[in-house]
Amino acid sequence: MRDRLLDLLRKLCARDTLLRAMNVFPQQSDHPLFRYFTDEERTRVEELGNVRKVREGDFLIRAGDTDSTLFAVEHGHLDIVVNRDGSETVVATVGPGDVLGEVSYVDDSPRTVSVKAGETTFVRAWDNKTLSEALAFEPQLLAKFAVAMCELLVERLRDTARRV
Repeated sequence: MRDRLLDLLRKLCARDTLLRAMNVFPQQSDHPLFRYFTDEERTRVEELGNVRKVREGDFLIRAGDTDSTLFAVEHGHLDIVVNRDGSETVVATVGPGDVLGEVSYVDDSPRTVSVKAGETTFVRAWDNKTLSEALAFEPQLLAKFAVAMCELLVERLRDTARRV
């Protein structure tokens, strides 16, 4: 099933497919994951996740860990940190509505950066298996999610390219 979802994601990431999908699925929200979801669909998908509290100074994600959980910040802010010359350096800060862990969610790769709470923060966390299995039974919802995920990944790629 996972291979089927990844294959569909790859197909949906093709530029022409994205353009057609954007015409089929009108934008419903400014949240990156829920752009094309109706309120009812968003509620159903949110309920598949769990809200986690991350205390100030605690890590949500550590670089090198293998975990394919997808996160969305609900309240508070998190610092994206890298280890440079033996010390932590904050390279970005994310807040409500921002999504984390999308690359590891898609390909099960180890985490590339660490994420630390700059204050007590609440995130919604989706286990890859639970979310993938739920979406597999709803093709239109899966397509909306896949298109939104592709757009999010393209935004990340563009941001990275601008920084280089």
